Amino acid sequence: METNKCIPKIAVLLSSYNGSRFIQTQIDSILNQKDVFVTLFIRDDGSNDERTLKLLDEYNENPNIIVKKERNIGLAKSFMNLVYEVGTEYDYYCFSDQDDIWLEYKLIKAIEKIKEKKIPTLYVSNQTLIDSNGNYLAKRHKKLLSTGYKQILCNNLFSGCTMVWNELLQEILIQYKPSDELLQKRIHDVWVGMVASVVGTIIYDDESYILYRQHENNVVGVKKSKKLKEYIKKFKNSNLRNGRSILAKEIYLLLKDKILDDSIKEELNYIGNYQESKKLKKKLLKDLTLYKYTGESKLEYKIKVRFNLF
Repeated sequence: METNKCIPKIAVLLSSYNGSRFIQTQIDSILNQKDVFVTLFIRDDGSNDERTLKLLDEYNENPNIIVKKERNIGLAKSFMNLVYEVGTEYDYYCFSDQDDIWLEYKLIKAIEKIKEKKIPTLYVSNQTLIDSNGNYLAKRHKKLLSTGYKQILCNNLFSGCTMVWNELLQEILIQYKPSDELLQKRIHDVWVGMVASVVGTIIYDDESYILYRQHENNVVGVKKSKKLKEYIKKFKNSNLRNGRSILAKEIYLLLKDKILDDSIKEELNYIGNYQESKKLKKKLLKDLTLYKYTGESKLEYKIKVRFNLF
């Protein structure tokens, strides 16, 4: 199908897994986007639900949808594999969950915000929360979100399903890949947000163009944290520990030559290596700018640092 050169081409990346309950509604909302030309890439992450697989077979007949059925590797790796495989032939790129509903101007509104940027740029937005039946619950974020790297590192508030980025950022994401260890601790949207925050820019839109569904089977979503249970889980399971410091270390090691701000490089270095030096740990304990981004108390922050859980 020939497309008008003035219409932006966008690759939508969706990782599916046993999503038959809502995925049809979501795919239809993606295909109904206005003023953009969409190619939807779906990587099925080892679904064992026959209805999901049948739906994907039906959609695979659409020339604008490319479906691959793969083995289960987990949410973060599945999405990042899509990033790597789609290449750089599109104007813009974005993630999609399998259970939301996009308003018809979601993508073009994002593109309007970032189209003039000449540096790696990521767009993120607010969300409208709905229940499993599509009933309105609330606007997710009540105030403007920080777009700095410290917020993403300590307590990421940006959702992958709102992310849209330009080709300049896509080139970096393909070239500099996070480790499997990191993707067990921090999912794809945290990595993409961190990369954009240190080598380019992030634009936050307080408007919402997505109905973000909350239901009992959400893999990620709006969840209430229970601190004691969280600490116990981290002590028992090493895969849950040190997500922030490992993220800081990998960002520093992979991208230090592209980070123009020396103060950011210095901060990432000591956050990433605080366990290896008493001097660096002491410095991290005294860094009162960081804990304010964690959503935790000063005491909770210090406990995590002292016991190498940060």
